Amino acid sequence: MKVKTDINIHTSVLLEELVWAIDISSSHKNIIVDATLWLAWHASEVIKKMNPLDTFIWFDADERNLILAKQRLGKIQTQVEIILIHSNFENINSELEARDITSITGIYYDLWVSSLHFDEAERWFSLRLEGPLDMRFDTSQWRTAAEVLNYYEEKDLYSILKEYWEEPHARKIAARIITQRKKEKFQTTTNLCEFLDKEINSHIKTKTRVFQALRIEVNGELETLKTSLTWAIRLLAPDGNIFVISFHSLEDRIVKQTFKKETRDCICRDLICTCGHKKSLKIINKKPILPSPEEQKINSRSRSAKARHAQKIL
Repeated sequence: MKVKTDINIHTSVLLEELVWAIDISSSHKNIIVDATLWLAWHASEVIKKMNPLDTFIWFDADERNLILAKQRLGKIQTQVEIILIHSNFENINSELEARDITSITGIYYDLWVSSLHFDEAERWFSLRLEGPLDMRFDTSQWRTAAEVLNYYEEKDLYSILKEYWEEPHARKIAARIITQRKKEKFQTTTNLCEFLDKEINSHIKTKTRVFQALRIEVNGELETLKTSLTWAIRLLAPDGNIFVISFHSLEDRIVKQTFKKETRDCICRDLICTCGHKKSLKIINKKPILPSPEEQKINSRSRSAKARHAQKIL
């Protein structure tokens, strides 16, 4: 697979905070998981902290990201064992189990879409450049944004737009998508943008919300996040750290609620506990970690970022 090799266009968010949170011990072997490798900017700095014979595992559903990240990491002189896994982080348990790994000492997530997806038309996510309505991170998966727009029922389109991004024009947009696709199927990003301009007289924020809601649906992002976080917490060894950077309220809510659940002994509502749930996490930062004003000024994409940090106690 040929890919562009300019890998200096992505700027990592909360880099210093993440590297600090993923504590590297000198007293035992560290196994660190990067659940969303992107272009390895976070990874390269974490690896520099690691000890010889430690293991660093990287996940990415997008094969192109893996290729570019491998190029970047190949320039780092290290004795750390590096394992590349082309898979969605939803599969963290099965992928690690297949490699006889049953415990990890740290894991982090960067839930932002890579800059490459926005800055190149062929990456399918751009509002500015024409490309196919695809939006898959993993191109081996069948469902594309075109499939969603052209074949989902109206109620499902409305649900996606309303629930994922609270689009105020969700009902109107869903109804007019049905009308439009009877005349002509949606095929490109330009088709969708022109449709929104004509039918909704849409502001850039509406276009952004529609595109992002489609991306979330195509990749099943919210459900996969819930699944992955649950497994990640189970896999963490005592004192292991989990650090999650999210970029919109739905993601942050999932992280917050998942962490909170794991700080309680009982999660049932019976007078006598029947769930047997034991707390397994302590929250390191009660409030979300935000980028500094300096970082927000340098990197506008960091402005919506929030990070949450927790540590395993069992």
